[in-house]
Amino acid sequence: MSDTATAPLADLHRHLEGSIRPSTAHELALRTGAQPRRTDFVAGLEGDLLPYLAKIENAARHATRAADWARITREAIADACDDGLGALELRFSPRFVAGMTGLDADAVVDVVADAATSHGLPIDVGLIGIVVRDEGPDAADHQMAALLRHTDRLVGVDLAGDEAGFPVARFAAAFDRAHHAGVPVTIHAGEAAGPESVWDAVRHLRPRRIGHGVRSAEDPRLLDRLAADGITLEVAITSNVQTGAATDRAHHQLSALVAAGVPVALCTDNPSVSNTRLSREYDLARDLVGDDAAERIRRHAFTARFGAAH
Repeated sequence: MSDTATAPLADLHRHLEGSIRPSTAHELALRTGAQPRRTDFVAGLEGDLLPYLAKIENAARHATRAADWARITREAIADACDDGLGALELRFSPRFVAGMTGLDADAVVDVVADAATSHGLPIDVGLIGIVVRDEGPDAADHQMAALLRHTDRLVGVDLAGDEAGFPVARFAAAFDRAHHAGVPVTIHAGEAAGPESVWDAVRHLRPRRIGHGVRSAEDPRLLDRLAADGITLEVAITSNVQTGAATDRAHHQLSALVAAGVPVALCTDNPSVSNTRLSREYDLARDLVGDDAAERIRRHAFTARFGAAH
């Protein structure tokens, strides 16, 4: 057994809303009178990002109480700890949760942060606040302002949502505010849209990391830029296949990224929706790039944390 199979792991791209246990989602749904199926919450080969995201909405909409989100946070951290993680950066969108459930967005930040700092488990947890792009740049400005009220509770900010429909350049002003406040930035790009979306993220939003970014492999010049600038790609093999960002596991872009010297952190994205664990993602990665490269990826994930010293 390789060292990577037993050493502590770090997940830098794990959505809280996509980490709701199916059993918890089912229980909360029953409370509202719904009669859900497991397939409502767990993805197969969706082939596109939006139907994949619908699985997250199906679970999140039933968590209508603040106590539900405290429970979901504690369970997500416990599941990560049980999988051998030593560090976890858990991202969530207060705006998304508020819109789905009617809860107050600031209250969502507080309840999630309280649960994330009182879990009592041997795992370092940082929180990343998400700006949802689907309502356009004006709404994003408001979301960013709200997140920056909680900089004492967040280690970074992210842009997520309908990547193809809302190009990143439109959100430069919002993310300039994050840079001005000294808050690290990661951006979803190169998943539902092609390499140009990654170029735009790098040029306009100046991220330290890119969420997914696997379609960067289609542009050798972009790979050179990412490697030269040391921009880490947060890669999630199973999720990338389910959303159609990768054709299949055997042909996942991880090999090309590693060969080009692009920094990579292996992640789960939405472990409950994707029905995966980070330890399983490393099993898949070892098949693609070998033990030595997988170990380098594991080590880099710890140093690429927003909560790590730089």
